Parts: sequence; structure tokens; C-alpha cells
Amino acid sequence: MLDNITLSEEERTALFVRMLGKVGQHSSIGRNFTCQCGKHIFIGEKTIINDNCTLMDENYIYIGSKVLIAPHVQFYTATHPVCFEERFVEDWNENSGELFFRTKALPITVEDEVWIGGGSIVLAGVTIGRGSVIGAGSVVTKSIPAHWVAVGNPCKVIKWLKPNYNIRPLEEKDILEMQHLFRSTVLNVNLRDYTKEEVVDWASCGDDVSHWKDLLSQNYYIGAFDEQGKMAGFSSMNKEGYLHSMFVHKDMQGRGVATLLLSEVEKMGKAYGVDEITSEVSLTAKPFFEQKGYKVVKSQKCRANQLELTNFVMCKQIL
Repeated sequence: MLDNITLSEEERTALFVRMLGKVGQHSSIGRNFTCQCGKHIFIGEKTIINDNCTLMDENYIYIGSKVLIAPHVQFYTATHPVCFEERFVEDWNENSGELFFRTKALPITVEDEVWIGGGSIVLAGVTIGRGSVIGAGSVVTKSIPAHWVAVGNPCKVIKWLKPNYNIRPLEEKDILEMQHLFRSTVLNVNLRDYTKEEVVDWASCGDDVSHWKDLLSQNYYIGAFDEQGKMAGFSSMNKEGYLHSMFVHKDMQGRGVATLLLSEVEKMGKAYGVDEITSEVSLTAKPFFEQKGYKVVKSQKCRANQLELTNFVMCKQIL
């Protein structure tokens, strides 16, 4: 009935309004739409569900407003135990009125302003946060937070879409927060590329407050602060075009902080009139700087506190 080519769009919408839990104003559902119950599906306003989509609504499916769902997207609220012995009922009696397998259904929620790419599959219990984008062909097995691009099987976040940071110069009053951020970042993030002994030695370089005062006097430091005023990262530049520091809070990795800071300190370098920026870059930061156009001049061993750690002299022409 729904795919009868003689039906107008208004008539199809009226049928969906009767069949589904809710269909908001100016929302539309494409051809060859499949659902289990219908009454458990709630759709907000100005939402588009394209052709050949399947919404198996044994439990509730909530789809917000201004959501775009591409063709061949599938939602499955039902799930089963992974273990075979738990999934099927031993000594099942066909006259019991019960199923011979065990199943349960969990709700799926798609918040406002989400875009789900073609062929994606969204599994039971998942919430996709507001403004997020799911790449085509993804299998969403776990909830995705708001304002992220997420792709893959299983679907994982790869890019934060909504960096909103306040940039300001750093002063001596910021040293305590700089120390904490530096230490936690080195001990947690840089541990991916250095031994525990190396990161502990490196982190100890930040213990001396007078060292930070010297750095602030010799370099122009800026910090990125989130909406709550918490420091997300910091970087620096001096008049010779040397970028001494680039550290991002361990909980703010991959959210555009380093990109924003680098853009700002490169502007500072241009204002100083230098034609090349140089930095000594860790193993951890090297891929980021390469992505931003920096070239390796040489690999070297550099003393942290007691130990010598590998890093790279890198540079970039800016004028």
C-alpha cells in the first residue's frame, strides 16, 4: 500500500502518521520502508528517511528533528545472548507458548541534526548524539557522543565537529594548571611511544615552578580553554620562530585543540617576521606535525631530566 505509485506524498504521509508512533511536520519516508511494529517509531520534524530503510522496532526508536538517514540504513532493536547455550532454550516445549530462543529488545535513539550515511547499521541500545555524522557503511555497536564524525565496523569516533575554545595569553598565574596538564599528558598520552621510565623522567621536568617562569619569560605562550574555563592545551612561539611547546589535555585529544593552537602560533611567527618555524617534536606528535606540513630535519636524542629521549627537529616554511 505504502509503495503504491498512485499515492501522493500527502497520502503516504497520512498513512505513516496513522501507522507510526509519531511523524513530525515536514518529515518524509522513502520507498520500500520496512518496520516491525510501527507504533514504536517516533520521528521529529524536518527529518528525511531515504529509500530502502529498515527499522525493526521491537523496542522504541526515537529519531529527532533535522535528521538525515540515507538509503539502505537498518535499525535493529532486538539482540540475543552471544553464548549458544544461553541463546537457545534447552528442552523447549513447543506447546509452552514460548519461543525456542531468547531475545530482548533495547531502544535506539538518534538525536537532532544527525546524518547517517548509506548502508549503515545501528544496533540495539545505541544513542547517536546530537549533530554527529555516521559514515556510510558503518556498524554502530555502541553509543556515539554529540558532535562527532564516526565511521567503521565497529563504528568509532574520528573527529570532533564542534571545537569552541577561548584562546588567551598565559601568565604566571596559569603555571599550576600548565604543570598539571603537562604531567598528565606526558604520563598518559606519550606513554604510547615511550617507556614508563622515560615518561616519568620527562614529566619530572615540569615539577620546578621556576622552570615554567623561565619558559614564560623567553616564549610567548597561549592556552586554549573550553566553555567551562578549563585549559584544553597550550603552545608557544618566540621571536626566532621556535615552537617550544605543544601539549593537549589527555581527555581532549582529537578535538581540534592542537590544530587551533598551531594555527595561532603560526600566525604569531608570521607577525614576528620569521620565514620558518622550527620545533623539537616527540614521537607521539610527529604524525600530527607531518600532517600540518612540517618536515623532519633530523632525529636526535634529547635529555629530559636524567634520561635521553628520541625526538625530531622539524621545520615548516611559512612565508
